[in-house]
Amino acid sequence: MTVPTPQAAAALLAEAAAADARVRREASPASSGFLATLGCASAGFFLAQPVADGDRGVLAAALVFVLAVLGAAIALLSGLRSTRHGFPRRFGLVMGAWAAVFAVGLAVGTTTDVARSWAFWVPAAVLVVLPCLVGAWRELPR
Repeated sequence: MTVPTPQAAAALLAEAAAADARVRREASPASSGFLATLGCASAGFFLAQPVADGDRGVLAAALVFVLAVLGAAIALLSGLRSTRHGFPRRFGLVMGAWAAVFAVGLAVGTTTDVARSWAFWVPAAVLVVLPCLVGAWRELPR
């Protein structure tokens, strides 16, 4: 391999910087929308638990949650053009944090009697929405 001249190296660096700026500008906000929708739908599902009246209420809340997440996933897949560098790693971390909080909150909230009140579900809703909103903010195109 030949060593590039200083002018050729400068041109290559400028081309790389221009490509990086173009990807940053044109990165799709679809992933941010998906994460924000997932977080808000999860919080809404948690907040519906204390007012859900029996199995029918829980089923209705679950149906609304699933439809919101499916709609967000379809919007994500249809609107995804390009993502920022490191997206898969950050997305995996956000989804892992969300899944852990969601699973623990739902398991504790539905299996213990002490967690059937607003005093449990409101903080749980705040905790479940946080990873998604932080991730959504982080993925906004810059």
